[in-house]
Amino acid sequence: MKTEFAPKRWNGKLVLGVAIIAVMALVAFFGPYAAPYRMNDISFEPWLPPSFKHILGTDSYGQDVWSQLIYGTRTSFLVGLLAGLISTVIGVVVGLTAGFYRGWVSDGLMFLVDLLLIIPMLALMIILAAFLPSMGVTNIILVIGLLSWLYMARSIRSQTLSERQRGYVEAAKVIGMSNRAIMVREILPNLYPIILANLVSVTTHAVLAEAGLSFLGLGDPKSVSWGTILALAFSNNAIMYDAWWWIVPPGIAMALFCFGFILFGNGILEAFRTKRGASRQFT
Repeated sequence: MKTEFAPKRWNGKLVLGVAIIAVMALVAFFGPYAAPYRMNDISFEPWLPPSFKHILGTDSYGQDVWSQLIYGTRTSFLVGLLAGLISTVIGVVVGLTAGFYRGWVSDGLMFLVDLLLIIPMLALMIILAAFLPSMGVTNIILVIGLLSWLYMARSIRSQTLSERQRGYVEAAKVIGMSNRAIMVREILPNLYPIILANLVSVTTHAVLAEAGLSFLGLGDPKSVSWGTILALAFSNNAIMYDAWWWIVPPGIAMALFCFGFILFGNGILEAFRTKRGASRQFT
């Protein structure tokens, strides 16, 4: 039984979600070439409020906040997207394998998942980051991506356990399909909605996790991201100086990124129609 994709019409959620993500992607990949000033340019007067010359003012170092926000979009966008993809691949492989196979394979994989879930995620990331020689963007992506698949694996396993009991799986076994073929060609297509739901979740979580690591001083000091902008703003007492233009914009950017992906996920899921007519919404 295959998942049916039956688009009726372009709904508002999907269009708005795609538009937000597209704008974010354009800023991430082409914005730095159009930024008004160089990254980490400290040739301006510090604590300047927003003006025509500096749209979002300057920070305590004399850097143009608007330019920093543009440069930070690339880092945060890549961290969210790549870490989300890594988590999705691992979560799907582990969850699908644990759900399809019985016995020690399933028990062993779920024991590992439960063991890692005991430790708070942020604490686990901090511990892993402490053993790395440096926390560059690549290592941040790997740390977040390798530790964000646990809930996805449990979700995929639960759905796989349900799917493997259905008649189309038994029919595939009767005609001689291998276990790998059944998992990839028969069961996996019916998991697309739940995979998409988890992909949206881990992608937005990755951006917030990067901001959390940067806020704790574990981010990449050589790169600019929304998280590092917020971390520097708080460490330099931007609130005391009423420098809202240094704090609010990166927060809005993160919220808009998450909102865009949630709308995109909901819009796509509304276009998916299985034979059972299942529907799921993000909250």
